[in-house]
Amino acid sequence: MFDRLRKALHLPGGPTAARPVSNQEVVRWAATQRLAIVPQAAEGHFDLGGDLNGHPWRLECGNPTRDYVHGLELRGRADLGVDPDAAVMVLNRPLQESLEGNAYDAITDTLQTTVNASLPEEMRWLAMYEEVAWPGLPASFRQHFAVVAERIETAQRWIHAPVVSQLLNIVEGEGGAERAQSPLLLMLVRGKVYLRVEHTQRSLAEIAQATQLLLAAAQGALQNLPPAAPAAPAAPAAPAAPADAQAQGAAGPQ
Repeated sequence: MFDRLRKALHLPGGPTAARPVSNQEVVRWAATQRLAIVPQAAEGHFDLGGDLNGHPWRLECGNPTRDYVHGLELRGRADLGVDPDAAVMVLNRPLQESLEGNAYDAITDTLQTTVNASLPEEMRWLAMYEEVAWPGLPASFRQHFAVVAERIETAQRWIHAPVVSQLLNIVEGEGGAERAQSPLLLMLVRGKVYLRVEHTQRSLAEIAQATQLLLAAAQGALQNLPPAAPAAPAAPAAPAAPADAQAQGAAGPQ
């Protein structure tokens, strides 16, 4: 699947395209990748999905659900069933600066001393967790992206080489200068991987890159993180009282 997606980055409709990619073009591309797609009535809106080692994933394009995203938004999700306590977020530097400023304003404007639960999750994480880094991260990656995590060990295991490569390709490849300034957010939380990207250039290459990043992040979580612990078995029901005891209890004390 990854090889097909890499080839898709060279299809027409890349960053230099003069017009937005049409739903019909996205449908044709999805067919070549053997991906399920449901185009919506509005041009540019669609639901794309597939299966990764038995785990469903989805990438949809539609109206943004965050104020910091303008135009259309690519939203991805992969349900993986990995450790639900793993909490890691990757975001590009312009988005980090914007969210930190908004979080500071929200807290100081209301004289709060704790993080407001009504703030978007990514803003709360910036207030709750520290940015982490380790020697294996390329300098160019640290220049473009911040990694925020509850535990650095989890971040190191998840942000492996393919994820780093996909992220750098987005901001350093063709058209990357513009995309480097557009919001990009990748989260591992509650056993799932989430992706949020501004569909800045409305190109087929941008859709393919978002798909490839989501799948690389999902694959990294499946390979490098422990699965969720199995649910504890339900406690056995108490045995029923003998019939004569039930009758005596119904009669009440003598």
